[in-house]
Amino acid sequence: MIGKDFDSINFTLFGMDLADPTDFIFDIILGVLSLTFAYRAFKLNHQGEFLAAWQKFFLYFGLSIFLSAFGHLFYNYFHFYGKLPGWFFIPLSIYWIERAMISAHWNPKIIAKANKIYLIKLLLVFIAFLTVWMLVDVNAKPQLLFLPLAINTILGLLIGAGVFSYKFKSKISPSFKYIFYGIVAIFPSAFVFLLKINLHPYFTKNDFSHVLMIIGMSFFYYSFTKVMKEKHPFIKAK
Repeated sequence: MIGKDFDSINFTLFGMDLADPTDFIFDIILGVLSLTFAYRAFKLNHQGEFLAAWQKFFLYFGLSIFLSAFGHLFYNYFHFYGKLPGWFFIPLSIYWIERAMISAHWNPKIIAKANKIYLIKLLLVFIAFLTVWMLVDVNAKPQLLFLPLAINTILGLLIGAGVFSYKFKSKISPSFKYIFYGIVAIFPSAFVFLLKINLHPYFTKNDFSHVLMIIGMSFFYYSFTKVMKEKHPFIKAK
């Protein structure tokens, strides 16, 4: 159903009043998947900014989603405050995927300039987050607190990952096209969320978005592993 939010599904387990079981399950799957990708990336016998940035992206994204799972599950106890630990890592994960992509660029000046822009953008996101916290009744409208994070995520993925992956697939390696496919898979999740496309009480907009993100993250990791096997100046063996 489009444009309608279903009420949160509450259930009791071990005497606890819990919520959002499907959100919890999909968050756990996505979080564990990303943390597994991070673990595998950290085991690679290489060095350099490209690898280090991807390692941090998978790690911070995985932590964000994994922690968010418990924010959903224990919502009846902590309300939106339980989601804040997961929200904290979202801008960091976007920052590192931007750093990962730009590190493959062939122009050192562009890399240095982009890294400064990405750092400033990261700081502005946290400043905007704190500003909303101070000026808005976040208990009544917690979605406004998430808004700066959502805008930053959309811009970071579309420009920092999407535009450069499209450019790099012809300039550097066809393997970058899979990152672009990942962006194509993830991008509809923004409309699923904003338009409140809920297919079923047990498969809400959050669950729909998580399925799309699982597909997108799988494309990211597949592209990353393919590029790491190729001989590029930005990939250095230890």
